[in-house]
Amino acid sequence: MSSAPIHAAPYTPAGDHVVLARLPQAQRALAPPAAPLDLSAALALARSQIDYASAQGDPRFLGYAEATLAPFSQDMSSPAANLLMARIEQQRHQFARARHRLTRLLEQSPNQGQAWLMLANIDRVQGRLDEARQACREAASTLPPTTVLLCQASAQAITGQREQAYRTLQALASSPAAPQGKSAQWLDTLSAEMALQQGRLELASEHLRDALQQAPDDPYLRYLQSDLWLANDQAEAVIRDLSTWQDREGALLRLAIAGQHLEHPQAQAWRQDYRARMAADQDTGRQRHLREHARFLLEVESDPQGALTLARENWQQQRELADLRLLHASAVAADDQATLDQLQAFVDRYQVDDAQLTQPAKGASE
Repeated sequence: MSSAPIHAAPYTPAGDHVVLARLPQAQRALAPPAAPLDLSAALALARSQIDYASAQGDPRFLGYAEATLAPFSQDMSSPAANLLMARIEQQRHQFARARHRLTRLLEQSPNQGQAWLMLANIDRVQGRLDEARQACREAASTLPPTTVLLCQASAQAITGQREQAYRTLQALASSPAAPQGKSAQWLDTLSAEMALQQGRLELASEHLRDALQQAPDDPYLRYLQSDLWLANDQAEAVIRDLSTWQDREGALLRLAIAGQHLEHPQAQAWRQDYRARMAADQDTGRQRHLREHARFLLEVESDPQGALTLARENWQQQRELADLRLLHASAVAADDQATLDQLQAFVDRYQVDDAQLTQPAKGASE
């Protein structure tokens, strides 16, 4: 019997009337056949669509939200609509578009605190840390002091001011002015990330548990938890936690890594499924998850040169600590001293202090 794979012929529907799939009721409510004509209704629907896209990792709903807002976001007449459009662009990693939209909005309405906050986050993600701190200061005239403090701490975390920022956050957490709701989750998440920078994995886990109590299904927190487990050689915990999330790309990546560590029976299936996701992103022109694709090539495929290529491309648009760590690891594995020298310049400029980086300028060739 032949062992060659069997490929089914592509299916072509007989016409537009053929139903290929039916959305669950909750999704149908967020994908009405026509967008609302009333601004307040459109804002409420778009906000729900964006929240759903973020919570479920489903980019289709960002497209629905964009269509919902289209009649109201062509000019600056509706700051709320443009803030939501900037949020869509930010989630798609269209940072230049989001920055341009926010800058135009702030030129006309400089007291839009949420716009300054979003601009600070975009600048932070892209490694413009001086600009991020300035945007936080600009937000101080309209946002609560605790929000501004958290904004500043998020920009300081990657720099030599990390210890000061961490102490400030812990003092705030135990004070009568301790934030509530989303701000409390933000504080706990920042604290976990800073403890991870210090190499204090158990402390990071404690902060992360506090954050997860407030948002148990938050994808970012669940993936950060899995990364901590992987760092602690607890791959079994990753598989237990994410096995029901195999339809999500971020979860599938971590399952592939954990499965390989354990030589799990499903390891090869997870690996092949993630390869298929990468190929689909490439073929369809969808926004690629460059950081995660590079990590897959480095940690699962043992392809440091391929990982380095994607990690470099990712570094051009995202410069968070996770991006720095990945590019460093890829450059060390590929013995690329020029890239390590570039990273050292960034580290020196912002006095980056991170336990996961061991002498970033010194590569495998030394």
